[in-house]
Amino acid sequence: MLFENLSAIVAHERNHLHFIRSREDWNIVVAIGRAAEQGKSIGFKGLTLHKVASPSTLTRNLKRLIADDVIRRVAQPHDGRMVAYMLTKPALDAFRRHERFLRNIKW
Repeated sequence: MLFENLSAIVAHERNHLHFIRSREDWNIVVAIGRAAEQGKSIGFKGLTLHKVASPSTLTRNLKRLIADDVIRRVAQPHDGRMVAYMLTKPALDAFRRHERFLRNIKW
């Protein structure tokens, strides 16, 4: 039953979270989502401090996640030069569906 459930989770992620292509992608979206849940914003420096990925990998993955409409850049009102990252509504919806799927698994 354990591996049957794990297999179902992997299949669901593959079908509904297809934009997550690596462990670093997971780390990035989780850090951004967690900051948003806490009412905070997170920028490049904050992501590097969380050690979600090396700076070069982080730059590359952020560009792709933005192009894939998973995250978006948001200018900070107190300093227009600073940029924070937020999950997009389609990405949030996909993660909420995944959460419901995970809650329904009988372990």
